[in-house]
Amino acid sequence: MTELSIIIATLKPREQIVCLRDLARQEFKDYEVIIRDDDRVTVARNEGIKRAQADKLVFLDDDSRPTEGYLNRVSTMLDEEAVVAGKIVHPRTDVIKEFTGHYAPAESAKYITRFWGCNMAARREVFDTVGGWDENITWGHEEKELAERVLHEYPIYYDPELTVYHSYADSVRDYWKKQYQLETQTPYLWEKSEMPAQRQWLEIIRLGINPINYIRLTPRQTVVQAGGELARTAGRIRGMLKKLDDQLL
Repeated sequence: MTELSIIIATLKPREQIVCLRDLARQEFKDYEVIIRDDDRVTVARNEGIKRAQADKLVFLDDDSRPTEGYLNRVSTMLDEEAVVAGKIVHPRTDVIKEFTGHYAPAESAKYITRFWGCNMAARREVFDTVGGWDENITWGHEEKELAERVLHEYPIYYDPELTVYHSYADSVRDYWKKQYQLETQTPYLWEKSEMPAQRQWLEIIRLGINPINYIRLTPRQTVVQAGGELARTAGRIRGMLKKLDDQLL
């Protein structure tokens, strides 16, 4: 049986999938790559799981850049842990890097409560137990939703030596766009947790008017943060309106 199945959700043609070159340079060779171009990342990852030959499943984005020894380390870690998350490094020293603290939650190994789809792995039994990625989520917060279900059954182990380089955003405008897209999914998560609609609207207002959410240490950071918070608020409102539209259909 193949040792690792690496699942990549992408709409890019194969020759533009950056991580394939880094995988090919790894000394570890007992792996397969499953590329899925389904319309939703959650659907693509679930289809990848169904088609995987291995019981050790690795999830990377098309632009993830795994470092030397990555595959050997993730295979070894999955012998010991059911779910593994690794360190993610934004590759540039731009303003965006100042907003990626969540990419490296610690400098030493420990158990955490989140993982990210551009650098995570799990044994097949995890998905057999808790179910797959929630396909109602197009993109955004799908990792958070799955991690919450996983934690009811399995711990999530973070290994900082399991490292990939991955750009969080290519520009400030791209960062703001991602914040908007992420938050369009938040009302769905609130609904799933049985938060009443009135409370959801109040939460949007509370977050949107809190001045702390708009301020950072430097003027440059504050501009990016303020724009991001406005984008997040707009995304949450869009998510709420979409729910209303769906309910009326």
